[in-house]
Amino acid sequence: MLRGPRSGTLTVDYVEKARAAWGDLPDWVLALAEEATRAGAAGTAKRLQYSPSVVSQVLARKYGVHGKGGDLDSFEAVVRGALMGSTVECPVLGEIGRDQCRREQSRPFTASNSTRARLRRACKTCSHREVKS
Repeated sequence: MLRGPRSGTLTVDYVEKARAAWGDLPDWVLALAEEATRAGAAGTAKRLQYSPSVVSQVLARKYGVHGKGGDLDSFEAVVRGALMGSTVECPVLGEIGRDQCRREQSRPFTASNSTRARLRRACKTCSHREVKS
């Protein structure tokens, strides 16, 4: 089974697509576009734990626009953590990426796991809290 682009096909330049949609690119959109150009939209989406269509919509500046779609601020936090190395200080886990912080907030409470129980208490009052219960 062959993997990767077919011989003779062009790779997509997501940086140019993003510039056409955004104009002057915010730093996090540029990082997203560069990663999508390098790894493809599907590979980037998998790394961010979003769908490829969300990555495409963000690069086309159609995600979270005019109250439609998803939460662009949350997506930005995930990009900054996963692709740009942005970290936060978690009172339970120590220094973690912003993307991991967001994922931990979204995970369900499990009474049998002491770390999950401590995280639930800590996340309720944390200044980095984004996910509402």
